[in-house]
Amino acid sequence: MQHLSRFLLPGALLALSTVLAAPAWAQDLPTAPADSLGMEDFSSFGNADATANRPYASQKVLLQSPTKLISIGYEAQMPFDLTSTGPLVPTTGGPQEVTEQVDRFAGLRLGFNAPVISNSSLILNLGLTYWNTGVRVANAERAPLFRRLEDGLRSTGFNATVFRPLNDKNFLLVQGNVDLNGTYRNFDAISSKALTYSGTAIYGWKPSESYMWGLGLTRTYRAGQLLHIPVVYYFRTFNPKWGVEAIFPARVNVRRSFGANSLLMLGYELEGNAYYLGPVNGQDVYLRRGELKPRITYERQLTGFIWLSAQAGFRYNYRFDAFSKQNPSGDNDPLYENELGNPLYFNLSLNLVSP
Repeated sequence: MQHLSRFLLPGALLALSTVLAAPAWAQDLPTAPADSLGMEDFSSFGNADATANRPYASQKVLLQSPTKLISIGYEAQMPFDLTSTGPLVPTTGGPQEVTEQVDRFAGLRLGFNAPVISNSSLILNLGLTYWNTGVRVANAERAPLFRRLEDGLRSTGFNATVFRPLNDKNFLLVQGNVDLNGTYRNFDAISSKALTYSGTAIYGWKPSESYMWGLGLTRTYRAGQLLHIPVVYYFRTFNPKWGVEAIFPARVNVRRSFGANSLLMLGYELEGNAYYLGPVNGQDVYLRRGELKPRITYERQLTGFIWLSAQAGFRYNYRFDAFSKQNPSGDNDPLYENELGNPLYFNLSLNLVSP
């Protein structure tokens, strides 16, 4: 869980400003998933009433990537080095610095999304997500933080999204998330300290069936720390082959369609949250995990409503320091400053999509 930050990427902003200036295309067809880390892909909920002359704006544009109702996936990062600079060592008076290789950083990703209310004037979508990251560090006994990371990092999230068209041109999007992030493996290990709360509100315009955009604000932990920032929602199909799906700055994708049954997307996404690791050396520790992922995604229909999604990219460490508080103030120094290598990563998922 899983929903941003000081990550205003100049390249992505330039790409977004370029497509904002491009002309729209019109004529019909289908829609994408959610992750629950602060700001969702709002196209991921079910279709409203399909009437020929709709009095209200619909929630998607033509030729969008398929809406994933149920997703079962696995993500893995290639091995990388982790350098951790921890608390002062009594014998030397200086901080302890330890570097080891992370041999495994991978796990299961599950998602479930369903429209509870779906009609032309209101859509309420509820979603559940579970992301597990199993961690194996070489010589983990050298540092207490490494030993705790080997318990794994998990996010279990619940999200609710409301799409409310105001007329045939304007709409509201409101979303809320609650995520449980930590090293828990059973109910006894769950703590309220592991909870984070996120939300987004967007006011939007839909000039045509191939183009919708909006402006809003979000409260999010997507980059690993609590942020309150503006957001741009931009979905546009330029012609039967090309389109853009963006919730900036969290996610931007350029879409290339190959008919109705396959597509390719090139872009990036920022993921992360604040994880409660529990006591490490007798002190509560919160890990701020933020990852920037430039990637390419290929999606293809296997049969009926079953689609395969394959993703490959580069995981750039945006933030991985650990603090004594979930939301420390600016004068709180980290307990552990961590530097990570930046490996390739892969994600493969099987998805049940909306008709």
